[in-house]
Amino acid sequence: MVFWNPDIALMPTGIMEHHKEKSRSRYDTTLKDLFEKPPQRLLQILIGRQAIKLLPVEFASTQKRIPDLVFLLEDDSIFHLELQSNPEGMNWRMLMYYSLIRQRYFDKNLVQKVLYVGLEQWNSGSAIEEGHLSFRYEVIDIRSIDCRTLMASPSMEENILAILCRIDNQKEVIQEILYRISELPLKARADALTKLVILSRLRRLEMVVKTEALEMSLTFNLMENDVFRPMIMKVQMDSEQIGEQKGEAKILSRQLQRRFGVVPAWANEKIAKADLSSLENWSLRIFDAQSLDEVFSDKV
Repeated sequence: MVFWNPDIALMPTGIMEHHKEKSRSRYDTTLKDLFEKPPQRLLQILIGRQAIKLLPVEFASTQKRIPDLVFLLEDDSIFHLELQSNPEGMNWRMLMYYSLIRQRYFDKNLVQKVLYVGLEQWNSGSAIEEGHLSFRYEVIDIRSIDCRTLMASPSMEENILAILCRIDNQKEVIQEILYRISELPLKARADALTKLVILSRLRRLEMVVKTEALEMSLTFNLMENDVFRPMIMKVQMDSEQIGEQKGEAKILSRQLQRRFGVVPAWANEKIAKADLSSLENWSLRIFDAQSLDEVFSDKV
């Protein structure tokens, strides 16, 4: 299923690109936060070894170059992992990072992989072959990992990452993640819930997550969460308006019945579909109108 957003479709190219970059930045920041503490179960899947620590790596240049994640592994080797949410060419960037990391850690073995978390299929290749240059790296689509593997982890970060993996029962897994988040302290709970919502957009599951979280509103104080507060306020306003509309419709039906007798089906249907403003206008017309047609006329 393809989702089309007319607001984005009408944007000038420059604004669209800025919108895309902003979205990617949000995903990248969230993913990197979840990897701040090495996700050992996921790393075991990706590299077959445990990490000792996350290495701070930044290279000075006229253009800032920062690889996503560089881990020192238990066997004293280096593992460089790039997190990618869109299927764009990574070849030259990975080669650049390989060169810069090797220069800094020249005495250690280096393994590079891309963990792809996007929705579309990866089709950008993972190698450079030209002349005297031969370079390749491995791309792993996170959907090749069963979500149950990360759900079995005691790490909340890995539980949240499970939403990007292969899931058989989306609703069940989301409910389990939300239940575990609900057991966290207040500040950590709000942070984890926000991260889950952001990553859920990569799988078009945002509304499922929000709906399930609202079902658990007695457990979460969602009004304290920046992601959920606007949604809850809108729901409350809509509920109040619906209640007011129903009350106005009931009063109007009684007034019409007293003035004109039995209210026909077409009039009841019109009342049921009307907004609050129309109902109020029709109620004011009752005293001067000579017929039902005059009450509902668009020409008045």
